Amino acid sequence: MCGAAVLAVPSAGTEAPWTLAARVALVTAVCILAFYYNDLYDFEAPHDVAELFRRLCRALGVTALLLAGTYVVAPGIVLAGPLASHALLLILAGVLALRVVAYALAKRAPFSERVLVLGGGPLAAELIHQMQVRPDLAMRVVGICGGDGTAPDVPRLGDFDDLPDVVRRYRVDRIVVAVPDRRGQLPVAPLLAARVRGVVVEEGTQMFERFTQRLAVESLTPSALIFGEGFRVTRTRLAAKRAMSVVIAVVALVVAAPLMALIAIAIRLESPGPAVFVQERVGLHGRRFRCFKFRTMRQAPEDDGSIWERDNASRVTRLGAVLRRYRLDELPQCFNILRGDMSLVGPRPEMASNVDTFSEVIPYYSLRHEVRPGLTGWAQVRAGYSMSTEEVTRKLCYDLYYVKHLSLAFDLRICLDTVKFVLDGKRPG
Repeated sequence: MCGAAVLAVPSAGTEAPWTLAARVALVTAVCILAFYYNDLYDFEAPHDVAELFRRLCRALGVTALLLAGTYVVAPGIVLAGPLASHALLLILAGVLALRVVAYALAKRAPFSERVLVLGGGPLAAELIHQMQVRPDLAMRVVGICGGDGTAPDVPRLGDFDDLPDVVRRYRVDRIVVAVPDRRGQLPVAPLLAARVRGVVVEEGTQMFERFTQRLAVESLTPSALIFGEGFRVTRTRLAAKRAMSVVIAVVALVVAAPLMALIAIAIRLESPGPAVFVQERVGLHGRRFRCFKFRTMRQAPEDDGSIWERDNASRVTRLGAVLRRYRLDELPQCFNILRGDMSLVGPRPEMASNVDTFSEVIPYYSLRHEVRPGLTGWAQVRAGYSMSTEEVTRKLCYDLYYVKHLSLAFDLRICLDTVKFVLDGKRPG
């Protein structure tokens, strides 16, 4: 943000210190907001040079528009001369150069760790992929020990018995244990010896959680959930969460009341049926409740195919498509928040007819019911809608991560992400 500070420097040398500080704070905040909105702090998004350049240009364009609007409202803080335009160009060149250099060095010695993956399977393949494509991870995969050729472009360096020789020969800095079935297979003695010599030994599911901010549900064990960190839901946190939810729901209903009335009228005019759709959903501790939404689809018989087929059918109205895109169909759920059925942030409540099925086929699915469901949630801003069992499983990975790390600060972050996606008008995929 050094460019932001340059942008805020006044042309006159007699500026009061507090005025200069206010300008620096204003421009820095606007730059950070624009960078955040354009996913420049999201390292799971593509970060090749061309994409990085496009995002930087969009971010600086948003910055210029926001500052221009600010100067219209408060002309007293307008910067004289071409300082603003020059500073924006400086930010573009400086940030682009710094990121390109940092990304290049992050994958080269001596700036990166040499990582050995122990084991194979989907978890190992995903971890290797993350370390290869993420520009913010200063890690290089030297190879796989054991396993079954999970990643064709990564060499297999030997079996578990070869671990001591592999660690010494390739000067491994970190060992990632991604062994699917560890019973009688894990090379405990070589791992302990490597750990004593200073090699970091990390459990694969923990690394996956740290990289992706979701839990690896398919690879988790009950002992990892029982004895691991997290899942500390205190009464104080729940009380603060409930207070924030109620306050925001009341404000939203007051502010959006005229808009909600117009939406209800428009729905009734476009297609026959009620404006508000009521559906039975499952909430805290498995308790069922009536969830309210604006109707976005034409009515159809309840036995009209499976739930996936009904939702995929071309029954979404033109107005309904707009409401879904900007999540305006969720506004009536503010009443569910006031009734105590839901919270502002939490796992999205699932239809009661699907919960039993998902609980049977998806591990740990019932754990998402240990907190109140939410109007928005971590899975919503990271994974969007789910239209298959595989997508439901992926969303559960995010839901359990949220339950594990539940906090007021996390809720605020999810609210900011929700605003970003609503303004952008797109669903995360």
